[in-house]
Amino acid sequence: MNASILRALLYLRLTSARNWLGSRLRRLRQPKYLFGAIVGVAYFYFFFIRSFSSPRHARPTNPLTGFDPAATFTLAPDSLAVATAIGALLLLVIFTVMWVVPAPRATLGFTEAEIAFLFPAPVTRRALVHFRLVSSQLRSLVGAALMMLFTNRWSFLGGNAVTHAVGWWFIFSALNLHFHGAGFTLTRLVDLGVGPWRRRLLVAATVGAVIVATFLQAPAGSRGPDLGTEPAFALLAQWVVDLTQTAPLAWLLWPFRAVLGPFLAPDVSAFLAALGPALLLIVLHYLWVVRSAVAFEEAAIDEAARKSERREGAETSGRRFGDRSPRSRPGPFALSGAGRPEFAFLWKNLLSTWPYFTGRILLLVATGIVLGATWLQRSPAGLALRPGIATAAAAFALYTLIVGPQFARQDLRNDLGNVDLLKAYPLPGWQIILGELLAPTAILAGLLWLAILTLALTLEPAGRNWAWLTPPIRVAASLGLGAIVPALVSLQLLVPNAAVLLFPGWFQTTRSRGGGPEVVGQRMIFFFAQTLTMVLALIPALLIGAVPFAIASFAGLQSTPALVAATLVASGLVLIVLLAEVAAGVRLLGARFERLDLSAELRP
Repeated sequence: MNASILRALLYLRLTSARNWLGSRLRRLRQPKYLFGAIVGVAYFYFFFIRSFSSPRHARPTNPLTGFDPAATFTLAPDSLAVATAIGALLLLVIFTVMWVVPAPRATLGFTEAEIAFLFPAPVTRRALVHFRLVSSQLRSLVGAALMMLFTNRWSFLGGNAVTHAVGWWFIFSALNLHFHGAGFTLTRLVDLGVGPWRRRLLVAATVGAVIVATFLQAPAGSRGPDLGTEPAFALLAQWVVDLTQTAPLAWLLWPFRAVLGPFLAPDVSAFLAALGPALLLIVLHYLWVVRSAVAFEEAAIDEAARKSERREGAETSGRRFGDRSPRSRPGPFALSGAGRPEFAFLWKNLLSTWPYFTGRILLLVATGIVLGATWLQRSPAGLALRPGIATAAAAFALYTLIVGPQFARQDLRNDLGNVDLLKAYPLPGWQIILGELLAPTAILAGLLWLAILTLALTLEPAGRNWAWLTPPIRVAASLGLGAIVPALVSLQLLVPNAAVLLFPGWFQTTRSRGGGPEVVGQRMIFFFAQTLTMVLALIPALLIGAVPFAIASFAGLQSTPALVAATLVASGLVLIVLLAEVAAGVRLLGARFERLDLSAELRP
């Protein structure tokens, strides 16, 4: 790539960035964007940027306990080895998934405008490939800077803001380049007649053979954690470190360790020493992608032609351009010609999500959890693994309950552009709202049921204070939580759907591909409103649910059967209160839906 072409492409990228920034600054003239931008900027300042004003060694300690997080949690050499081993294993899983999961035909993702203006220009295809890859690295830099804002607060990592930012860039760049390289390689294998199942078996067999050979290579006494009097977590962590340092698994994990090296470097000297291997891997990945991409340069033109066809189809059908074209696939369940109209909404919205969210997959995963928990109960290593699995299941359940409604959008958030069509249905507003809520409720409830099942099978209370939590009580609590989950999820989903009806102009901005502080601020406002609503709605339900336990305590009934009965009765009372709140919310949103005039709401 000569200097003139490089300057032209650099000018194009800088001009695009300047125009992007200018368009977002001009949007701040409207109060709905300005208020969101104020909230977003305040969030970044108080939670991230302000921390840079106080160096790690100068951060105040707790005046009551003398607690100094930087001095207490700085990674020791053994902790650094554990973090490196776990991080390398996670990267191995991610990279393996890239080669196993179905993937569309590989392209570099040139936009229609780039195809129209750059491909006819006197620029070589190799130069355009370099341009696209360098552009993706710029996005990786932005992502690395944002992640640095988070991890710079983790004083136990060591290093500083610069090493964290560079370390994150190596991780993101490796993921991005390997994704493109794997895509082009898989496309070539498909062209050569290698089917997806043959490829998956080959990848799985290779990784499995490496793991089996590692276990066989390891000494017989170190093929599993030897649980003794020491803490189980420490023994398990040391076993993981020893296993990942045993060949041939150690050879397979070496690239991942090299990628993680700059980020996990405890000081500047270690960071400089880790730069060489990490940079070598990035360069090799870059050359691999360039060599593969040039051979598939026509795929970009085909992709642009398909985009043009989708744009024309969107304009004629009224769909928003950028939505994925629907593909033919079996329905999630058999839909009869007569019945409750809400189930028709459920059927339609489930078609717009991943095909993995089905009852059959739910049962298969639940069966796998039961079999895995049974093995853990009979295996000596299970004593060390079960507490960690139970903690992870509880954290996943909490995260899904709080953040899940922001991602499960198979409701009014997807149908906002079809409001006029929905209002033409001969249905009252509350039925449409209820129908729209069913799909995300089913998806999130299924995930939470799996988490509750995992927690119930792996939780093993220890200590005299938890002696009352007997297996019958745990079963009753699990059943009660499982019954409450759908109503609780529906209550959570009422807030984002209410935001669609009350602030459709705000919600339209959160769907845009472009970001900005105003979009971050608006999403935060929705999230805070959702959390506050859940807390306020749970207060009366929990107060009423505490009545059976108060009665049992007052009557002196502390036996296991009494506590099981109190748990089941309390769950039923909580469920009744939550269902009443959901019904009231659906009625209110239905009335608002019937009065909604989308053209007037979105008028500038």
